[in-house]
Amino acid sequence: MDVNNTDFTQNLIVKRFEHGNATDREESVVAERSLTLFVNGNETVRLMALPNQVEELIAGFLFSECVISSREDVLEILFNPTSMSVEVKLANQKQPVLSDKVRSITTGCGRGLTFISALNSRYFRPVPAKTTLSSQTIIDLMRKLQRNSALFHDTGGVHSAAVACANGIQFCADDIGRHNAVDKVLGWLLLSGRLSENTSEKYEMLLTTGRLSSEIVTKAARGRFEFLISPSAPTSGAFQLATDLGITLIGFARGERFNVYTHAERITI
Repeated sequence: MDVNNTDFTQNLIVKRFEHGNATDREESVVAERSLTLFVNGNETVRLMALPNQVEELIAGFLFSECVISSREDVLEILFNPTSMSVEVKLANQKQPVLSDKVRSITTGCGRGLTFISALNSRYFRPVPAKTTLSSQTIIDLMRKLQRNSALFHDTGGVHSAAVACANGIQFCADDIGRHNAVDKVLGWLLLSGRLSENTSEKYEMLLTTGRLSSEIVTKAARGRFEFLISPSAPTSGAFQLATDLGITLIGFARGERFNVYTHAERITI
C-alpha cells in the first residue's frame, strides 16, 4: 500500500528561536501509528509504524523473529487501515508462542521488544561473503540513500533502509524505527520469493541510517547480507556478532569517509 507523505505527517505550529529572535512557523512531524498484528486470529504484537509498505513490514518482522521461514509460510496478509490492524494467516495454523520466549528490551527507537534468544542461534548462520566493494561505491550508495527519502527531508523524523548492490539501490523503505525500516527490506525480499531460511543466495549490502546495534546485525545475517553500512556508530555487540557472522560492518559513512570495523579486506581503494 503506497500513500502520500501527507497521509502520515502532521503540521504543527512551533516557536522557532534563532539568532536571538522568536517566530511562529509551521513544521511537519511524523504521525505515529500503532499497528496491531493478529496471527491466525490471535493478537500477537503491536508495532509503532508508518502506514505504508505494511505487508513488507509484517513479513519481515515475522521472518526476522524466526516465526516464518519462507514466502510459502504466509497464506494471506490483510491490512485494515481504519483499525490499523493486520491479519496474517500462516500455513501452519499454530499461534506463534512469542510470549513464552525470552523478551529483550532492544536499543530501538522507543522501548522495543524482541523475542529472539540464544535458542534461535541456529537461524543465524555465518554469511560466506567473497564479494569486494570499492570505497567509492559505498560512498555513492550512501549518498543516494540519504537523498532518497522525501519524508525524511520533510520531517527529519524517520529512518531509511535499503537493499543494494554495486549497480545501485534495489528497494528502499522508511519508518519511524530503524528496526521497522530494516524489516521492510527483509519483507520485500521474502515476498518477492528471493529470501528463505534455506537459501544459499546472499545479498551484497544492507544500507541503514540507524545505529548499528546487535539486533540490526542479526537482521542482516537473517537476510544473508555481506555488508551492513550506516552513517551512524556501531556497538561492541554489533562488532562481535558481525565478526562471528562474516558480515563487513561499516559505520560513520558520511561524505567521503567511513570506518570499516570487521572484515576490512573486502573493501578496495
